[in-house]
Amino acid sequence: MTIFQDLVKVYDNNQSMVGKFELDNFDKPYTLLPASHVSVGVQLEVTLSLQGEFIMVSEVSKDDSTTVIPATIKSANRASAPEAHPLQDKIKYVAGDYAEYAPTDKKAPVFRELYIKLLGEWAKSAQTNPKIQAVFKYQQQNRLLQDLIKAGEIELAKNGQLSSKDKDLFVRFNVKEQDPKAPVIWQDQTMFQSWIDFYATKLAVEQPVDIDYLSGEKVPTTKLNEKNINPATSGAKLISANDSANFTYRGIFHDDEFYSAGYESSQKMAHALKWLIQRQGLKSDTRVFVFWTDESDENQKVAKATGAVYSGSALLQSLVKKKKIEDKPQTGEAVAQSYNSRLLGYVDELSGNGTIHAMFLDAATTGRMATVYYNSMVGGTFKKNLEMWGNNCSLQINSQTVWTPSARRLVQSAYTNGRGGQRADIILKRALSQLMISIINGQAISEDLLRALFRKLIHPQGYDSLKQWQNDLFNYTAAYHYNVHLKGGGTMGLDRNETDRSYLFGRLLAIADRIENSAVYRKQQRNDNVSERLTTAYRFMTNFAEQPGTTWKRIYLSVVRSYLGTLSGGSQAYYENEVNTILDALGNGNSDEPLSMRFLTGFAQQHVADKENSKTKSNAKNESQEG
Repeated sequence: MTIFQDLVKVYDNNQSMVGKFELDNFDKPYTLLPASHVSVGVQLEVTLSLQGEFIMVSEVSKDDSTTVIPATIKSANRASAPEAHPLQDKIKYVAGDYAEYAPTDKKAPVFRELYIKLLGEWAKSAQTNPKIQAVFKYQQQNRLLQDLIKAGEIELAKNGQLSSKDKDLFVRFNVKEQDPKAPVIWQDQTMFQSWIDFYATKLAVEQPVDIDYLSGEKVPTTKLNEKNINPATSGAKLISANDSANFTYRGIFHDDEFYSAGYESSQKMAHALKWLIQRQGLKSDTRVFVFWTDESDENQKVAKATGAVYSGSALLQSLVKKKKIEDKPQTGEAVAQSYNSRLLGYVDELSGNGTIHAMFLDAATTGRMATVYYNSMVGGTFKKNLEMWGNNCSLQINSQTVWTPSARRLVQSAYTNGRGGQRADIILKRALSQLMISIINGQAISEDLLRALFRKLIHPQGYDSLKQWQNDLFNYTAAYHYNVHLKGGGTMGLDRNETDRSYLFGRLLAIADRIENSAVYRKQQRNDNVSERLTTAYRFMTNFAEQPGTTWKRIYLSVVRSYLGTLSGGSQAYYENEVNTILDALGNGNSDEPLSMRFLTGFAQQHVADKENSKTKSNAKNESQEG
């Protein structure tokens, strides 16, 4: 099946959600739009009686402004040329007395004629209902602006004319019924169906009938496809083919016969995609990542699992909040462990049945939406690959904590420098696309990403804080381990049997850092004036990566002379034994040949192992003193 057929299937499978409003992550309402409807932001709400009399007007808050309105093919795609929506629209369309207050607007008669003609046809049709008739009765009085001015909602300019900003105010009408529980017009299913039925009969007469390439049936077709599918690229359309000047299709087809979409199919695929983006789209700049399944009851689980893998932002926020409430120390490690567990929990909830669809979208130009990536895969394969990511893109921090970066955090670690900007946004979204493709297909992380992060990490002086550097180091180590695992090797924790030269040198540098840190900490306990600073290991890290043999001698001499002797006898013996064991394992490898990217994994794993070892000894000492 094609992308478009898959989207039509989404709409058909979720008919029960049409017109039902939900809240997105920012508490904004959205719905699966009915056919022949669009959603707009409105500023004014006018309430009428069933007899078509004006009752009141009120301003619409920004949170409540999203409104589903009926639309025609042309009005849904209008730009500068006048095209009216049939019920709710801007003041210049819905105010019958607009021309009186905007005498300089030469298009005023056109706006009004288009609107009242369409509304009148609907109100007089077999598909009408009392609410539509009430609005039409009021519109025949041609007094909307008079009522708005009288109610104090609109203030005229000094010359007695309507201000330019008020001309484009969007107005929605509601009809007050006796039943207080009756739905408002823009959420009324009977209103939706009334317009759909009326417009279908109108299309059957006015629109050309041709073969719908998606269904194979002869139906009313359209060359105008809906825009505003992705809020980040509002003008971009899923299908756009108006390039008759260049060599897109000249000489192969007559005019634009290369595609033909039924109006109903066009509506379904556009509305289904917009709904998926609002409901479970993952965004990076203008790019959006959408994952869904043919199993409707499984969709939310897919959204949770992919959202956790992609950014985990909502999940991390809830976990941090929970840890703060519990008032537990070391929330960084606690949250890291909870994130990994929760991520794997979300993935475990997936049934593995059905087909999973992955679609990445962007705007090639302001009017054209680009499908950057599309793939359908077996649900079981998708679940297995996400599990592999959660289990193996990780670093063992201690016996209870596993560090797993989200895809977004990993990419930001590699490519975010300074303030960023447009170029950085482009790099980030492209790298994220490549990484998400690797994750869902169980493929290795790009060497480009790892190399970019490696080059950044060997310059720790470029970081504002050592904590941020350490987070990036953990992200890098977890990602490196993921790639090594795909080749059948690697461990999440320190591997004392590893003989790789770069890994061993990384361990040596971590030991030197630990010795100096421990000595400085002991001094700080005795003297508050001893300040924090980068250790020798961090300051010489760049040189160490390029000339490890020579640089190690300088670092170790400095550490031995200044710091090793200040530690306890047991600590001195431990570190000296560790260093000698590693140097023996290096053998002839103790040279100035530049280190590979594995050097940082050795550093990270030795670092967390020594830190955990110190914590264990400290806990044992405290327990013995209490005993």
